[in-house]
Amino acid sequence: MRMFLFLRLSQEKKSKIVPILKKSKLAQSYVVYCKQDMMKFNSNMQKAFVLLISFLFSLISVLPAIAEPRDIFFGGMIWGVRQTAGPVDPGPNIFSNLQDQVWVDEQGAVHLTVQKRGTLWTASEIMAKKDTGYGTYRFTVSSSLADLDPSIVFGFFTWDKAPESFNREIDIEISRWGTPDGLDGWFTVQPYDKAGNQHSFYLPNAQSYTFELRWALGEVQFELVTEKKNEEWTYREPGVPAPGRARLRINLWLFRGKAPAQDWKHYKVVIRDFSFLPLL
Repeated sequence: MRMFLFLRLSQEKKSKIVPILKKSKLAQSYVVYCKQDMMKFNSNMQKAFVLLISFLFSLISVLPAIAEPRDIFFGGMIWGVRQTAGPVDPGPNIFSNLQDQVWVDEQGAVHLTVQKRGTLWTASEIMAKKDTGYGTYRFTVSSSLADLDPSIVFGFFTWDKAPESFNREIDIEISRWGTPDGLDGWFTVQPYDKAGNQHSFYLPNAQSYTFELRWALGEVQFELVTEKKNEEWTYREPGVPAPGRARLRINLWLFRGKAPAQDWKHYKVVIRDFSFLPLL
């Protein structure tokens, strides 16, 4: 601290003080104190620098690896696999595009996972690289859909980057939103919090789940087909969005970024037999 005070003096004042200090024992003692202060300062700076570097390396070690941009071919379409350097919406979650996070198997089915990498969890999302719009969307999901942790969300939805009409978002979602005994099936035309814009149901245990979404002018029809139960819901004007530049997205992520109760487990859903038939 003494060294800092001395350094703050103007050059003119220093030139007057230094000769006086040099002639006295007090001055010699003061200079020693100043040198000690500077050594302590340098030592503390070195320690701080080492701690900073150590922290940065530890941070890098726990963050998931960032891979090159990656596409997959699924259901007759090219999809980009989402990757992020840190937590983002929805969730927030870290999305990974590593080969063991999202992949297409030999039968043409796509596998999406939520998994733990070190101390962090990573989510999955694929994004169609072409506009779709009005038409019939159909896909089948594996039985593991019913075994997801209450904090995990499976989503199949349309999305336009433009904000008009709530991004033209139409959703099929499976999640209990963190509530163990909550409803887990959701058909939605955004905004979800507007009365009449959402239909919910319990997902039955089944060997597989086939969903169909039919989007037309002024109407959206949702349907779930299983060997045990069918679930249907139709939403009509005035809130049905026009197609715009809407594209499909499919994801698997953690609600509010909260880790599953069984944090050792590897969660996966398998989507097959995807098709899109445009409305002519």
